[in-house]
Amino acid sequence: MKDLKSRLDLLEMDLKKLEKKIKEDGPHGSTEEWHHVLHRVRKIEEFAIAQLAIKKYLEEREKPM
Repeated sequence: MKDLKSRLDLLEMDLKKLEKKIKEDGPHGSTEEWHHVLHRVRKIEEFAIAQLAIKKYLEEREKPM
């Protein structure tokens, strides 16, 4: 989990740098590069959804009947 948190922190820093650069110079990057970014974001979303589903399942399983 620490590895995931640190990767997300790095991604957030990269996005802040990109936002600053775009504000200063305008948009950068090719269409292919942006498709790559979208693909990575989707992977992160899929992973987060899976983790939430597992957590919910475990919480339901632990509830007393």
